[in-house]
Amino acid sequence: MKAKILVMLPSDKFLHRQILEGIIAYGHDRGPWQFHFETGNRYEQGLSKIRRWGCNGIIALVWERKQMLDILKTKTPAVFLNPPPAQRGRAERPPAWATFVNRNQEDVGKSAAEYFLERGFRNFAFVGTPSPTDWCDRRLRGLSDRLAREGMECSVFPGAPKNARADFDLESPYLAKWLKSLKPKTALYASWDRRALQVLNLCIDTGLSVPGSIAVLGTDNDELLCESNSPSLSSIALDGRNAGNLCAKLLDAHIRGRKVEPLVDLAFPRIVTRQSTDETIVPDRFIAKALAIVRKDLSVNHTVGDLAQTLNISRRTLEMKSNLVLGTTLKSEINRIRLNEAVRLISNTDLPVWAIAEKCGFCCASHLNTRFKAMFGYTPSVFRYQHPR
Repeated sequence: MKAKILVMLPSDKFLHRQILEGIIAYGHDRGPWQFHFETGNRYEQGLSKIRRWGCNGIIALVWERKQMLDILKTKTPAVFLNPPPAQRGRAERPPAWATFVNRNQEDVGKSAAEYFLERGFRNFAFVGTPSPTDWCDRRLRGLSDRLAREGMECSVFPGAPKNARADFDLESPYLAKWLKSLKPKTALYASWDRRALQVLNLCIDTGLSVPGSIAVLGTDNDELLCESNSPSLSSIALDGRNAGNLCAKLLDAHIRGRKVEPLVDLAFPRIVTRQSTDETIVPDRFIAKALAIVRKDLSVNHTVGDLAQTLNISRRTLEMKSNLVLGTTLKSEINRIRLNEAVRLISNTDLPVWAIAEKCGFCCASHLNTRFKAMFGYTPSVFRYQHPR
């Protein structure tokens, strides 16, 4: 169906660009749709375009209720992504020609808490945006509430003085001092990837090992940012492309006069593990040291005997400790770590399989293929095809 679609969505953030990609892809597949984009803070121009251009539908992310209400008054089919909330405590349903698509920000924070709890962490911290925002506060609430159910608390960066918040060079001494005050083996969740990278770089600059002293998790899974650092950054992927595709699908149904759900929730997020959190808290110092040696350079083919000799402990004792602490053999755990890194490289890079095998400590591509297929049911090449970036 040919339609004129107005998209009012900022494009400065990775997630928003993903949403735009999903909208455009749907328009190309089901259209043709003619798009007009308002990607800056030009709300009035968007309203003018509705009147002059005669658009058939609107997908909008706006920050103020007045803006949303003005758009609704035009009675143009519309989908609002994370619409501004009504008065506290009031449930709100849109008119028949509109749909509200919401992401439960508390669930994002809850996912971070459960991810760290599964890894055995008992100390937690949170770094939000420099200035207060509703979505950031809600992510913190989800994180804190989930930890409270386990009887645990979360240390929150109180922020820098007001005059230092807009400039990271001014803010960083306050953040660095706070990071150094955290307990060892702290799991830190940051509100978005750029903030997480600031934390990660400060940890490195101040001599705090990642993930040894502080494990760092971001949000958005901006692959360019997450892979730009060493160690690479683990992140919660909010799947903006599918969100954009869903918004476009709902709008298409409105335009065609079909019955559409007024309120739609986005799916739960998934978490992409990279090096900044790839650690399980291990109470035994020998096992912890052995795994640290393995993670330091996966390309080295460490044997259990080599590790035992390095740690000045018998191989049998090391194996017994592994079975007691990890519930599996040390060899199996090393294989899991190598395969986990292989999955990350297959999913997020274009490296050939032989190069990935070399980086992950497998003797050849055939060896990686055999281990990978035994674990996942198909070869790395098939996995890459079925799980594109």
